[in-house]
Amino acid sequence: MTKNYKNLLPKPIFIKGANNSKIALYRYGNILSESPPVILTHGTFSNALICVKLAKFLNTNGFDCWIYEWIGHGLSEYGGLYPDAEEFALNDVPIVIETVLTATKQTSCIWVAHSGGGFLPLIYMARNIHRQHEIKTIAGIGSQTTGAGRTWIGKLATRVVPKVIQMFGKVPGPLFGLGPEDEVSGFLNQWCQWNSSGKWIGKDGFDYDKAMKNIHIPIVLIAGKNDLIAPPDGCQHMFQSLGSTQKKYVLCSKATGYMEDYNHPRLIASQNAKAEIWPIVLEFISSRTLCFQANSF
Repeated sequence: MTKNYKNLLPKPIFIKGANNSKIALYRYGNILSESPPVILTHGTFSNALICVKLAKFLNTNGFDCWIYEWIGHGLSEYGGLYPDAEEFALNDVPIVIETVLTATKQTSCIWVAHSGGGFLPLIYMARNIHRQHEIKTIAGIGSQTTGAGRTWIGKLATRVVPKVIQMFGKVPGPLFGLGPEDEVSGFLNQWCQWNSSGKWIGKDGFDYDKAMKNIHIPIVLIAGKNDLIAPPDGCQHMFQSLGSTQKKYVLCSKATGYMEDYNHPRLIASQNAKAEIWPIVLEFISSRTLCFQANSF
């Protein structure tokens, strides 16, 4: 973790998760905002820091922003919980949403996320269709679940990662240059299984791919041409499976008019992303906000 980690973020708000886990939220407040609050979150091997500049950008443009830091990452603590992806989605996501909506006195939020953080609310909504009103819109940046195993490096990763977990009990992010955080076995084993099989199936047999047709939340999914973690094919598959009629897929590559063929981290954290990807997020969630405000009168 960065030496001066605490100095780079607002004072955390801690909420209790399952099994004595502790979730850190960081607020970039805007008390004048009439829009739904924005919840931003990261992916594996990462923490709240990757969301800071995007949060400030959206905050400057009128949004009350909250960064949700996964337990076991940054200042959040596992307690007695060492979760897989479904447990993150079904234990922590609803608690985070409830906390933010209560604090802001709003009835819905906006979810903006990178990597695995983008499919966590979809897992939650797939199993709780009646709670879709809690999320006004979703912006997923490099988020997918079944496409990485189709590339040679993805096939290699889905085979090597489980072996690393057997050796270390986790995948050490800093040791392998994957990011600032270590990642426990549950999430990565599930991710490897989904991507190697090409099937998004829960540990109890729940078919998330089929359930996506029941999700009607407006969503923008942003993919990078050179993203090996979230290949465009995987992002597009998720996009096509969603039932929403208000959805947008964006492929960021030189061939489609962007400054570079984006890889996974540069989709959210680069000067080029600031110039041409963050505005896509802002435009999409702002358009949904205008609808929200119009419907409030």
